[in-house]
Amino acid sequence: MSVSPFGPAADRARNEESRAKVDRVLDEAVEAAKKLVELYKKEADKYKRLAEMERDRRREVEARLRTCSKLLDEGPDLEAKIDSMIPDLVRAAASLPPPPEVSELQARLEATEKDRDAFAELLDIATKERDAALRARDAVTARLESRRREDEQLPGDADALKARLHAPTLRGVLEQAQRHCSSLVITADMDETKKLEHHKKAPHWCDRLAATLATMQLYAETKDLAQARGGRGGPDLANLKAYCTSRSFPLLADDKVVLSEGQTASSSPRGKAQRTLRVPEYIDSSGRALMLEHVRIGDGAPPAPRLHYLDDTDRSGQLVIGFFGDHRYNAGTN
Repeated sequence: MSVSPFGPAADRARNEESRAKVDRVLDEAVEAAKKLVELYKKEADKYKRLAEMERDRRREVEARLRTCSKLLDEGPDLEAKIDSMIPDLVRAAASLPPPPEVSELQARLEATEKDRDAFAELLDIATKERDAALRARDAVTARLESRRREDEQLPGDADALKARLHAPTLRGVLEQAQRHCSSLVITADMDETKKLEHHKKAPHWCDRLAATLATMQLYAETKDLAQARGGRGGPDLANLKAYCTSRSFPLLADDKVVLSEGQTASSSPRGKAQRTLRVPEYIDSSGRALMLEHVRIGDGAPPAPRLHYLDDTDRSGQLVIGFFGDHRYNAGTN
């Protein structure tokens, strides 16, 4: 029987709408139930993990408890074992060497530091000697490459070098030697020439100074060449005086070369002080050396200029000009 004033069709439509609402409500209820089930599962898993962790902790505590109980049960036996080991430990400790005293350790440290300083000093000396040898080798090589002379100098070589050294002043001659004489190292104070420049004999001294420096250069070159060829050059190259004596027409007469000094000049404090002159450190690490060898540039009358030098041709291949000026102190001239 229809209850709608619009007939059976309207009733069916209303029933279908109601069923649709019921279906929606049921679907929502199912979804809500699913969510509740998922939440329950998550909570259950969480509590299950907590239970497992608690069970693991309980098992660990029980294992520790069993270990402690076992140790307590073995207590008397452990004490006996330790007591039996004590004599062996005492004997082992007695056999150990006594620890060193602080003073002994300090002494060892100081000795080690001294050894280190000594080795460092030896290394420094060896380095300087090596550098000096390298410089000497390089100087010899350069001179041999630039000249390639024969054993005997040609007659015109000395005159040609002397001409290149010529200058109107004594200082000028020394400066020319610095440019043209690679075997000469001039450490002399060139201001010493001021006392001599205006002397009436200054032109004569300029000529003799140029001849002296040219001869010294050729002497060093000849000796270098002889040593490079495996020898020492014989007695003619023993020193500058012997070289001058061996020349047929020397620029520098051998009697102008003096290889030593009188006792007063060579042994008195003042004489030695005036003749201890500057040298490169690769020749002497102190930077100074005693120069008793000299050349008489002037005659015996004051100021009697002298040129003091150090012959290092056997080691570095060089001669060091340490002083040029008026006569140094000695008993006869001062």
